[in-house]
Amino acid sequence: MHPEVPQADYDWLLHWTAWSLREDRRQEAVFPLAQFLERSGASPLTWSLDFLSWKCERLARDRCWYELRVERLPEGALVRVLLDR
Repeated sequence: MHPEVPQADYDWLLHWTAWSLREDRRQEAVFPLAQFLERSGASPLTWSLDFLSWKCERLARDRCWYELRVERLPEGALVRVLLDR
């Protein structure tokens, strides 16, 4: 029997107000990986696949493209979320 995997919810990004504007006109927000997973209620094992599913749904609904990049640093991993409206 497998343990129940939490249901990830990235909709909090829809209401995030602290986006930074990049030179390429996209918006960006950066979070420590642990904080991003906690806010999203995401499993460390499946969160990136869950995010892929969520961002495809957002593209179909809102025509907004979300991109996620993970940066591994000595002090920990960061998640960089890019938004293209």
